[in-house]
Amino acid sequence: MASHLSYVWLSQRNRVGPRTAAELLRAFGSPEAVFAADREALVAAPCGLNKAQVDALCDKDTAGAERIIEQCAKQDIRILTLGDSAYPDRLRAIEDPPVVLYVRGRWPDFDVMPGIAVVGTREATAYGLNTAERIGAALARAGFITVSGMALGNDGAAHRGALRAGGLTVAVLAGGADVCYPPQHRSLMGDILLSGAIVSEYPPGTEPRGEHYHARNRILSGLSVAAVIVEAGGYRSGALITARHALDQGRDVYAVPGALDAPQSKACNQLIEKGEAALLRDPDTLVREYSGLLRAHPAERRVQQAYTRQTGEQPKPAAPSAWEDIRRREEQAEARRKQAEAAKPPVEQSAAPAKPEKPAAAPLPDGLREDERRIAELVQQGTDTVEELIERCGLPAPRVMSLVTMLEMDGILRREKGRLVMGRQ
Repeated sequence: MASHLSYVWLSQRNRVGPRTAAELLRAFGSPEAVFAADREALVAAPCGLNKAQVDALCDKDTAGAERIIEQCAKQDIRILTLGDSAYPDRLRAIEDPPVVLYVRGRWPDFDVMPGIAVVGTREATAYGLNTAERIGAALARAGFITVSGMALGNDGAAHRGALRAGGLTVAVLAGGADVCYPPQHRSLMGDILLSGAIVSEYPPGTEPRGEHYHARNRILSGLSVAAVIVEAGGYRSGALITARHALDQGRDVYAVPGALDAPQSKACNQLIEKGEAALLRDPDTLVREYSGLLRAHPAERRVQQAYTRQTGEQPKPAAPSAWEDIRRREEQAEARRKQAEAAKPPVEQSAAPAKPEKPAAAPLPDGLREDERRIAELVQQGTDTVEELIERCGLPAPRVMSLVTMLEMDGILRREKGRLVMGRQ
């Protein structure tokens, strides 16, 4: 039985929730073993299954799971299971991890680029919207993944801040990854898919339900190293539920303070007062606190993993300056090559017709950030593939892909026969 099929089958058993499914996987060792277990083995399992759960697990019909897998293939929805290496380690470690994740877009490596959840009320104030957007932008510029729920209000503002800063953002939905909710965020959903991902534990076509939101919020915090509550509407608000999940999972929680008489800030102020959340005055606090978790060079990580597999030892981390030295040597080699080319004797005019002079590169528009300008300048200089950009600019691969996408959206870059060229010639 194919692994994905057995995971999807297990995730679709009625009355068998994620926590029970995780206990079954630990007890039996694999989803295939759970599928093969008979009633006697299930009753004897240490999970303490009730009769309804045993009955559901004795139903070995895989037709529903097969339809889900077929539908995902048609809609280009990726299936991530607890057994896949791309499944984030932090999420896998919670007590009730989703057995299956359904992903649209570009799924980032959460173990290389940590996620930080930014959530708040749908009935946000102008202060809350501005603050959520500032936090999303600050995290994106630093290389973190902004995680939120794509809801109206603060959630949407956090996503937009990350996108406008050219970073990665992931939206966790309470319905299928192909179902846009709220409908007003169809455009935002499209923008997220260009440089991030939409994820859900529910199969495609699932409409969001009230009970799904509580479950969804544990994924928001589970994917993240910390949760930031911008505004919270009340005791039962989704933002506060996310905060409680984060506390249960051992994550750090931050709350943005507000005016004493502001209804949207009452819950945040109470979290701070009770010591359940740290007071967040400035988004840069998050960057300073968690910058040590960023792994800025995926290539270095792959080399270290290969070294560990071959030797069984953990390599010593390279000093940050080592990467600067490598880039400096590459630049020096490139300069020597160009100098050697320039020193070659000129070709006789009779040997070949003179090539027309290349027009001077158009000046880059004002307002580009340093990373965006670096990418655009490299393309101006002839670097025409994303792979070469990653090698030459020294930025993480997901960051480069995100910057290229944003520059394409702004019309500064375009693709011509699979190659990157300047878009405004």
